[in-house]
Amino acid sequence: MVFLYIILGILLLIFLISLIRVRVFALYSQDLTLTLKILFFKIKILPQPEEKKEKEKKPKKEKKEKKKKKEEEKPEKEKKEEKKKPSLIAELKDKHGVTGLIELFRSAANIATGMLKGIISHVVFEKLDVGIMLSGEDAASVALTYGKVCSALYPAINILASATVCRDYNISIEPVFDPEKPTEVYADVHVYLRIIFVLGAALKAGFRFLFLFLKAKFKK
Repeated sequence: MVFLYIILGILLLIFLISLIRVRVFALYSQDLTLTLKILFFKIKILPQPEEKKEKEKKPKKEKKEKKKKKEEEKPEKEKKEEKKKPSLIAELKDKHGVTGLIELFRSAANIATGMLKGIISHVVFEKLDVGIMLSGEDAASVALTYGKVCSALYPAINILASATVCRDYNISIEPVFDPEKPTEVYADVHVYLRIIFVLGAALKAGFRFLFLFLKAKFKK
């Protein structure tokens, strides 16, 4: 009976995790505004207040100074012992050679790419609005820029829409034949991802990385 309750508890936990969405709201006009929302909590990432930026910079400097002091305080014997220890990459290189090491990196890159593809395929764009008003010195330069922007932006949006779940998107590129008006760019993006898909992809990739490491470590 206790085992049944444990199974039901795990299933309930998985169900609750599957309901959690990580939402990102990005707005760009003159400045970039980036907001992260998890459940009922909103975190404003950009723009950061100047005071917060200064506070973040100070601890980094202090941490670096502390690290330097600790390294200076270490006895010379400990430093020599640390230098003698070969790294994992060096061990794998000695064991499998450069070719084997490159093959290992290739396999690891394939696992990482597969994980990213698995996550990206579950990204949902609720809103993707991009507007560009192109201006230039004369009509010829505006037309040339317009052609370049269209040939670069539309294929990129098509790739994005095919790789993700894109429910609503609107791309507008307009030439403005007025040299006094500056080029304007506007973007409004609402995107979300369920945490369960990230955990699933990370867990799957984690097992594959572990198997790859163990295989390389103990293979003769």
